[in-house]
Formats: sequence, C-alpha cells, structure tokens
Amino acid sequence: MDILTIKEFLKENLDKLYGDFSTYEPLLRVSASKVVIIGDLHGDVNTLLRIIERFPPSNWAYIMLGDYVDRGEHQIETLYLALRLFLEYRAVLLRGNHESPLTNYEYGFYMELLRKFGPYDGDSLYDKLKDLFSQMPISAILNDKYFLVHGGLPINNVSIDSIAKLPKPDEVPSNEVTFQLLWNDPSDDVKYYEPNIVRGPGTYVFGSALTENFLSSSGLKMIIRGHEYTPQGYKWNHGGKVLTIFSSRAGPYSGTKPHIAVINNDSLSIIDVS
Repeated sequence: MDILTIKEFLKENLDKLYGDFSTYEPLLRVSASKVVIIGDLHGDVNTLLRIIERFPPSNWAYIMLGDYVDRGEHQIETLYLALRLFLEYRAVLLRGNHESPLTNYEYGFYMELLRKFGPYDGDSLYDKLKDLFSQMPISAILNDKYFLVHGGLPINNVSIDSIAKLPKPDEVPSNEVTFQLLWNDPSDDVKYYEPNIVRGPGTYVFGSALTENFLSSSGLKMIIRGHEYTPQGYKWNHGGKVLTIFSSRAGPYSGTKPHIAVINNDSLSIIDVS
C-alpha cells in the first residue's frame, strides 16, 4: 500500500468524509441479512485484508467496532482501508476510544502520521482526522436485535433514544455517557457497576443487572462490543448476553487469534481470521 497514494486520498476525501459522518446520529439503525462485525484492529491491516478476501464487501455488510489506530504497525493503512470501505461500500465505522486525541499522542497514531507524512502534512492531516473522529457514530442497532458499541453500557440507565441524542461532534469525548460507551467493560463479578481501576478515572465495569435492564427496556437480545483485549479473540459475559470481539494481532497483540462475528440470516458465528 503506497503511502503517497494514501496521503493524496486523505487530502482529497477528508472534507467529504467529515460531511458524511456529520449527517449520522450517534446511534445508527442497520438492517442486513449478511453482516461481518470486526473488532479492534489497532493497525492490523493484514487481518483486515484477509477479512475482505474471505468476506467480499460487495456481498457482505461491514460493521467495524472502532480502534482502527494506535499501537500497531500499519495504523494509517488500516484507517485508509476502513475509510475506503465506508466510501465504496457504506461500511459502518463506529468510533472507538482510540479515535481521540486522548490516546493518539500517547499510543502512536500522531507520531506515525508525522513519521510517514512529514511534520507539516502529518500535523495538518491529524487536525482533520481528529475532527473526523469526533463525528463518528457511537453505536448501532442491527436488525432490531443486537446493540453494537465499542466499549459498553454507561452506569446510569440510558435509553436508546437518549443515546441517539448525544452531542456530536465531541472531540475527547467530554460527554460522560459517550465517554463510557467508548470506555466501559463488562464484568461477571459485579451486579451493577464499579470503578474500572485498570482503565482509570471516569471508566467503569458494568454488571449483568445493567445489561438485563438495558436489553429488556430496549427490546434487544445481545450486546456486541470490542475494546477489550482477549487472547482467543472473543469472550462472553453476562450469560451470553455480551459478546466481545477482538480482531488484531498487531503491535502488542501478536499472540492473539483475531476473530470476527458473522451474521448470516439469523445465525451468529464467531470466526477465526488469523
């Protein structure tokens, strides 16, 4: 993948992409019979290329759960390919907690832009990408059955309608509900919620009672999310009501078996793409 081609693509398309993303509410509603759900990639462009080869986007709807950048070796290439999928096939690109200046300066994306594009282009492109990230949708409801989000449920009982009305753009994000949707993790050890001591201030682990309440009040069956590294590429919480998908073996995740979730009509499969 030629880095100059990617730079020209970004220069030519970021304004249009910003405009497209700005039209989306924080909550999307998606209906499709054949769907590929991709978890965190973190610069793992090779896994994304394998997914595209096995599940051609001309035949499958793609929903990506965020964290395209930071940590891995090919962050720019991965984001470029994801944006191409959005433009050419209307792939759904949800925002992850790493689509934010809160992490990009510390975990590698900003420095990769400077290194590959030079300080001037790298810095100016990051300003536009930061704006783009702030307009990405936060969550999606798939086939009136699945709630898709990067992180997890906020600690205050929130409705689908209130999620759809969250403020956008929100760069950090600063809204605490949006922040928790991108940062929170499920736990089988708590009933409601507790502070997430691993991830730090403002983040929580949420228990099965919050999951049950949310799914019941919204008429949904399951939460599918990313965010949490798991070596086998997926894990279940809350009695099979919460599915975590992790799709990267880049950077610090070299020992992972990346997986995706595939929905074919009403059948959900978890597939190894390593």
